Amino acid sequence: MYLIESLESETEAFEQLAEDAAKKESRYKGSWAKEYLSAKGSIKERESWADYKLADTQFDFKCAEALVKAKREKLLSLRTSIDAMRTLNANVRFQVGP
Repeated sequence: MYLIESLESETEAFEQLAEDAAKKESRYKGSWAKEYLSAKGSIKERESWADYKLADTQFDFKCAEALVKAKREKLLSLRTSIDAMRTLNANVRFQVGP
């Protein structure tokens, strides 16, 4: 039961993290495009300028993205543990018999 409860709470936390990461990605990409289009110079200069201006925003987005990946791994680990318990349960049922 502990694993099932953990899976449920981690799934809810994952939802919040994924939503936060999506918002930060959207803000970053929109702002980056705005800075790129307003900059002058070659393509590389425009890209560099947009990267420079939005370094903090990109950092926030990358951190949010990393939290989503970490939470996804936690969910996979819980699912694997639940599957292992199902296998053990099936083996015990088989050994005990009908």
